[in-house]
Amino acid sequence: MRKLIAIGSAVALLVPALAMAAYDDVSLTTSTVISVGGMSLNIQGSTATIESITVNANDFSFALLSGSSIRITSSEQKRLDKSTTTDLTANVCTDTESTIEYTATQTQTITITPNPALCVKTTGGGGSSSGGGGGGGGGSSTSATPATPATPATPASTTTPATPATPATPATPATPTIASLQALLASLMAQLQALQGGTAPAAGVSFIRNLTIGSTGADVKALQVYLNTHGYVIASGGAGSPGNETSRFGGLTRAALIKLQKAAGISPSVGFFGALTRAYVNSHP
Repeated sequence: MRKLIAIGSAVALLVPALAMAAYDDVSLTTSTVISVGGMSLNIQGSTATIESITVNANDFSFALLSGSSIRITSSEQKRLDKSTTTDLTANVCTDTESTIEYTATQTQTITITPNPALCVKTTGGGGSSSGGGGGGGGGSSTSATPATPATPATPASTTTPATPATPATPATPATPTIASLQALLASLMAQLQALQGGTAPAAGVSFIRNLTIGSTGADVKALQVYLNTHGYVIASGGAGSPGNETSRFGGLTRAALIKLQKAAGISPSVGFFGALTRAYVNSHP
């Protein structure tokens, strides 16, 4: 499956809280803040593994892997519309909190659309503070004593208007790391090149699929040519050596690919030719 991070117009995505899991999945390591439709959303999920995430101008969607949990909170107590209630474990929308949470029992794609409407305020607990109208119940005596006239109630003082609450201070965005910015830049450059009809990188083959041990095809041979011609020689002689590239992805190809990933700062550097590595190669012909 092709995995990428797409940036919609007028949308800021803060990437340092994302780390790449095995085979280019994305794992949340800390909370992060994204802006969608002019509203800030806090994303949390120490156990969340996301296969892909797409952020648009008015919504965002993500593929949450089975066994992962994710929590989305609106700091402005705005409504959060969702595409599905499957595996929805929390849905709070009050004047003090706007939160939804999923715990996936199966891999599924979820779309969240922030709604400009505020959550409905909770009904006040309304303590019974009405004045005690102390009734004067007279005791029953043979000769009843006349009841003392009740003292007129003191007029209630004018209520002072409540001081408006101070707006909450927006969360300070985390500082992006150089490696995460480089990876994001490579991905965006590859997407831009594809939209502009850029030339394909190695040997006229555009890298559009994941490659790993056992993969075969023309794109495997093109990858070997790329590695051999960019300083990551697969073999000094025989199959896979410069001029003797093959169409099969084997251990030597994986070892050379790991060298490229380490040099380019792509993590994890495990020799899997996934979305991040493809984006780097496509943008460095």
